[in-house]
Amino acid sequence: MMKKILFHPFLKFLLVGGLNTVFGYLVYSLFVYLIKNPYVSVVAATCVAILFNFKTYGGLVFKSKDNSKIFRFFAIYIFLMTLQSVSIKFLTYAGITNAYIAGAIVTLPIAVLSFLLIRKFVFMKSV
Repeated sequence: MMKKILFHPFLKFLLVGGLNTVFGYLVYSLFVYLIKNPYVSVVAATCVAILFNFKTYGGLVFKSKDNSKIFRFFAIYIFLMTLQSVSIKFLTYAGITNAYIAGAIVTLPIAVLSFLLIRKFVFMKSV
Protein backbone atom coordinates (compact mmCIF):
# COMPACT_ATOMS: atom_id res chain seq x y z
CA MET A 1 0.00 0.00 0.00
CA MET A 2 2.77 2.47 0.96
CA LYS A 3 4.65 1.66 -2.25
CA LYS A 4 1.50 2.35 -4.29
CA ILE A 5 1.10 5.74 -2.61
CA LEU A 6 4.77 6.69 -3.03
CA PHE A 7 4.77 5.81 -6.70
CA HIS A 8 1.46 7.46 -7.55
CA PRO A 9 2.06 9.75 -10.56
CA PHE A 10 0.64 12.87 -8.87
CA LEU A 11 2.80 12.41 -5.76
CA LYS A 12 5.85 11.86 -7.97
CA PHE A 13 4.84 14.98 -9.89
CA LEU A 14 4.79 17.01 -6.65
CA LEU A 15 8.13 15.63 -5.48
CA VAL A 16 9.77 16.30 -8.84
CA GLY A 17 8.12 19.74 -8.76
CA GLY A 18 9.98 20.41 -5.52
CA LEU A 19 13.24 19.42 -7.19
CA ASN A 20 12.40 21.64 -10.16
CA THR A 21 11.64 24.57 -7.85
CA VAL A 22 14.99 24.29 -6.10
CA PHE A 23 16.81 23.97 -9.43
CA GLY A 24 14.96 26.98 -10.89
CA TYR A 25 15.76 29.15 -7.89
CA LEU A 26 19.43 28.17 -7.96
CA VAL A 27 19.65 28.99 -11.67
CA TYR A 28 17.87 32.30 -11.09
CA SER A 29 20.29 33.13 -8.26
CA LEU A 30 23.26 32.26 -10.45
CA PHE A 31 22.01 34.54 -13.23
CA VAL A 32 21.39 37.38 -10.74
CA TYR A 33 24.95 36.97 -9.51
CA LEU A 34 26.40 36.87 -13.04
CA ILE A 35 24.16 39.37 -14.86
CA LYS A 36 23.21 41.69 -11.98
CA ASN A 37 19.75 42.23 -13.49
CA PRO A 38 16.84 40.37 -11.83
CA TYR A 39 14.46 40.84 -14.77
CA VAL A 40 16.83 39.40 -17.35
CA SER A 41 17.66 36.69 -14.82
CA VAL A 42 13.99 35.70 -14.54
CA VAL A 43 13.70 35.23 -18.29
CA ALA A 44 16.98 33.35 -18.62
CA ALA A 45 16.29 31.13 -15.60
CA THR A 46 12.76 30.38 -16.80
CA CYS A 47 14.08 29.20 -20.18
CA VAL A 48 16.63 26.92 -18.51
CA ALA A 49 14.08 25.72 -15.95
CA ILE A 50 11.49 24.81 -18.59
CA LEU A 51 14.05 22.59 -20.31
CA PHE A 52 15.07 20.99 -17.00
CA ASN A 53 11.44 20.54 -15.93
CA PHE A 54 10.54 18.96 -19.25
CA LYS A 55 13.27 16.35 -18.80
CA THR A 56 12.53 15.65 -15.13
CA TYR A 57 8.75 15.45 -15.48
CA GLY A 58 9.07 13.49 -18.70
CA GLY A 59 11.63 11.01 -17.43
CA LEU A 60 10.89 10.69 -13.71
CA VAL A 61 7.11 11.07 -13.64
CA PHE A 62 5.80 10.11 -17.07
CA LYS A 63 8.60 7.78 -18.26
CA SER A 64 8.99 9.59 -21.58
CA LYS A 65 12.13 10.51 -23.47
CA ASP A 66 10.31 12.02 -26.46
CA ASN A 67 11.84 15.47 -26.95
CA SER A 68 9.33 16.38 -29.66
CA LYS A 69 6.79 17.14 -26.91
CA ILE A 70 8.73 20.19 -25.69
CA PHE A 71 6.59 22.67 -27.67
CA ARG A 72 3.34 21.49 -26.05
CA PHE A 73 5.07 21.52 -22.66
CA PHE A 74 6.23 25.10 -23.23
CA ALA A 75 2.72 26.17 -24.33
CA ILE A 76 1.20 24.68 -21.18
CA TYR A 77 3.79 26.47 -19.04
CA ILE A 78 2.89 29.80 -20.70
CA PHE A 79 -0.82 29.11 -20.17
CA LEU A 80 -0.31 28.17 -16.50
CA MET A 81 1.91 31.19 -15.87
CA THR A 82 -0.79 33.44 -17.35
CA LEU A 83 -3.55 31.74 -15.36
CA GLN A 84 -1.53 32.04 -12.17
CA SER A 85 -0.98 35.77 -12.77
CA VAL A 86 -4.67 36.36 -13.54
CA SER A 87 -5.71 34.36 -10.46
CA ILE A 88 -3.44 36.41 -8.21
CA LYS A 89 -4.80 39.62 -9.73
CA PHE A 90 -8.37 38.38 -9.17
CA LEU A 91 -7.57 37.61 -5.52
CA THR A 92 -6.14 41.12 -5.18
CA TYR A 93 -9.44 42.58 -6.44
CA ALA A 94 -11.26 40.27 -4.01
CA GLY A 95 -9.38 41.86 -1.12
CA ILE A 96 -6.39 39.55 -0.67
CA THR A 97 -3.72 42.16 -1.29
CA ASN A 98 -0.79 40.27 0.20
CA ALA A 99 1.05 38.77 -2.80
CA TYR A 100 2.52 35.98 -0.69
CA ILE A 101 -0.88 34.84 0.55
CA ALA A 102 -2.44 35.14 -2.93
CA GLY A 103 0.42 33.11 -4.38
CA ALA A 104 0.01 30.46 -1.71
CA ILE A 105 -3.73 30.21 -2.37
CA VAL A 106 -3.27 29.52 -6.09
CA THR A 107 -0.30 27.16 -5.73
CA LEU A 108 -2.17 23.89 -5.15
CA PRO A 109 -4.89 24.44 -7.78
CA ILE A 110 -2.23 25.41 -10.33
CA ALA A 111 -0.17 22.31 -9.40
CA VAL A 112 -3.19 20.03 -9.87
CA LEU A 113 -4.11 21.68 -13.17
CA SER A 114 -0.47 21.51 -14.26
CA PHE A 115 -0.37 17.77 -13.62
CA LEU A 116 -3.64 17.17 -15.47
CA LEU A 117 -2.70 19.29 -18.49
CA ILE A 118 0.83 17.92 -18.80
CA ARG A 119 -0.44 14.34 -18.44
CA LYS A 120 -3.24 14.84 -20.98
CA PHE A 121 -1.61 17.05 -23.61
CA VAL A 122 2.13 16.38 -23.36
CA PHE A 123 2.85 12.93 -21.98
CA MET A 124 -0.56 11.37 -22.70
CA LYS A 125 0.77 7.95 -23.79
CA SER A 126 3.41 7.76 -21.10
CA VAL A 127 1.25 7.06 -18.02
